[in-house]
Amino acid sequence: MTTGELTHAITVAARAYAGRTDRQGEPYVAHAIRVMLDVEGDEARTVAMLHDVIEWGSMTAHGLLGEHFPDAIIEAVDALTVRHDEPLEQAIARIRRLPLAAAVKRADLRDNAQQWRLDAMPDAETRERMLRQYRRAAELLGTTLDELCGRPVR
Repeated sequence: MTTGELTHAITVAARAYAGRTDRQGEPYVAHAIRVMLDVEGDEARTVAMLHDVIEWGSMTAHGLLGEHFPDAIIEAVDALTVRHDEPLEQAIARIRRLPLAAAVKRADLRDNAQQWRLDAMPDAETRERMLRQYRRAAELLGTTLDELCGRPVR
């Protein structure tokens, strides 16, 4: 893994997330950057930048392959990409098989559970639904959301 690949991932992610916003109305790329800053090493940071380019960005799996990232990066991004109508248990089982994907998923959950992000959810029902999903994902990763975040998440 080279620093050039991380730079390439940042460029690809910025392009894929261009004009996209998260549930809080913030530019989606900001979430990817925060997740990137929460993991260690260029390989994990590359995956973090790309972790949602297919699910929430404008990129296709084929398009990501065309960017010529190493197989380990593609495999981890693929593991992190939720499939339509896939049970959370199945998605997390796939993520757990790859330590690189699991590290990024833990950082993703920490960012999603930041209090300001939870407070900025569009409505209480969405907030509670997402919080239940984050808690369950953390449990399936073998921890709790409170442990991941280092604080009680409310």
